[in-house]
Amino acid sequence: MPMLAFVMAVGMAFANKANVQTDGWINLNGVATQLENNDPCIPGNETCRVTFQDDEQEREFTVYESPALETPKQSVSDDAYELPEMPE
Repeated sequence: MPMLAFVMAVGMAFANKANVQTDGWINLNGVATQLENNDPCIPGNETCRVTFQDDEQEREFTVYESPALETPKQSVSDDAYELPEMPE
């Protein structure tokens, strides 16, 4: 019986990974670019978008769930999130 409890404990440790938030991706000059550790998107009903303070062109980028740039991430806000600097 103790062995069964141990196996169940280990199994349950990996069971709650469904809501893991991944870093977002943007289309930066035709290249899928990851927003590493800087993804502001909070799931909601709007499309997540970002701008960058250091972007002289003041562009707005849609944030995607993967580097395929097919599925936009969702956001609670209709406004674009402003991030300090563009990814390299």
